[in-house]
Amino acid sequence: MASLERQSINPSREIRQVAITHLQRVLLGQYILLEDADQTQVEEAFNRVVFPLVDELLKPEVFNRDPAGMPETRLRAVSLLCKAFMQLEVKEGESQADIRVVWIQVLDLLDRLMNVDRQGQLVRILICLTTTTHLGSCSSTRPFQRR
Repeated sequence: MASLERQSINPSREIRQVAITHLQRVLLGQYILLEDADQTQVEEAFNRVVFPLVDELLKPEVFNRDPAGMPETRLRAVSLLCKAFMQLEVKEGESQADIRVVWIQVLDLLDRLMNVDRQGQLVRILICLTTTTHLGSCSSTRPFQRR
């Protein structure tokens, strides 16, 4: 997964898109069986792959490698971030760990992505829409409700 994360910031748009697609398949597909995955594996997926990927995409030097294609890559990373959070952290009826810590990190990254480029109004709108969509499904599972 670390190799896919590194290739997800490759200067070549085609390589980036393929890497993010495969990373999404690994993180969200059947390769990680939620019943068998413990909380440590989930946290490692976020801390070693998903969060570093988004952090790298926020860096100006990474953005400048492909200014025309990097907004799309950032959007795909936002989608991956939200989907991974929903699938790996928010499991209906389960409260193995306090997911609020990861949720705060997710919100921080989303805020930074929306504000990194004041010129990219369309990107900001799309990030908001993606986040709202995922929040809608998150609210139906009520992950932050105290039990």
